[in-house]
Amino acid sequence: MSVLGILQQSSPPNINKSKALIDLLRFADVTFARSELEDFDKRLAMSKLIFLVLLCCVPSAFVSAQDSGTDEYVTGMTVVGTPGAGPSCPLIVWFVEPDTPAAKNAIQPGDRVLAIDGHRGIDAAEAHPLLHSKNSNPVKLELEGEHGTYTVTVGRVKESILLKRGGWKVGPDGNGYAQDATDAEMKRVATIKEPPASDRVFDHHYPKNVELYYPGFEALVLQDRHEIVVWGMEDEGPAQKAGAHYGDAIISVDGVSPQGKSVPELETLLSSSGPKAMTLVINRDGVTKTFTFARGSNG
Repeated sequence: MSVLGILQQSSPPNINKSKALIDLLRFADVTFARSELEDFDKRLAMSKLIFLVLLCCVPSAFVSAQDSGTDEYVTGMTVVGTPGAGPSCPLIVWFVEPDTPAAKNAIQPGDRVLAIDGHRGIDAAEAHPLLHSKNSNPVKLELEGEHGTYTVTVGRVKESILLKRGGWKVGPDGNGYAQDATDAEMKRVATIKEPPASDRVFDHHYPKNVELYYPGFEALVLQDRHEIVVWGMEDEGPAQKAGAHYGDAIISVDGVSPQGKSVPELETLLSSSGPKAMTLVINRDGVTKTFTFARGSNG
């Protein structure tokens, strides 16, 4: 998944939003340490965004006010904050989807949300029903950006339209699925209960060792089903491009069965020190599929 895409309002099913902070810090590392761009203003803006998120979002639960389980009308921006933070730590615009009402109103990542339709001092949980709507009526936003406070009236767009742009579709449960996912697949994936961190491979979405290459997904060890399944897929990552889906049960990796292996052993099996090719064999509702692709960079 793209670095900031982890908190886009049209997320694939059951993505753990608490991992987003890690991705933001990884993005900062890539931007400052590895990019050839020398635009100071851009780097300063990202520094401010990181500082605001660290200041306001780390102490308690990390919440996105533009994540939804239903196909509603949204502005095209994602805001983040902490429950009960109050006006001392306002909501922060995390991401603005291109070519959406929010983007057309020049809302920028890092802008602070001061009011939504006249409601001030609200947290992300309270903002959620204000930013989402069953109809396309616009929403009035007061924000504070680089050039001071400004007020805009922002239209809305169907969340399913944004999902489709990214190669997803809305399932019966309101979550996002691959465009070619079958009804049976969506029904099955919707029943998967995410296990604790101890049963997650690449629990922070990426290998802890930034030098390693990986397939572009997390994996869940489902003790109740005796399966290891693909999860937490990176948007446009190697596995997704090859055709892997959320919930695919892993049969083998390079001819080796994952069954009976510990989480550290699974991380070793799935990663490599270079862009080594991987052959992933999965079971999707009784159909065996094989994907071969090069592992991607972890950073």
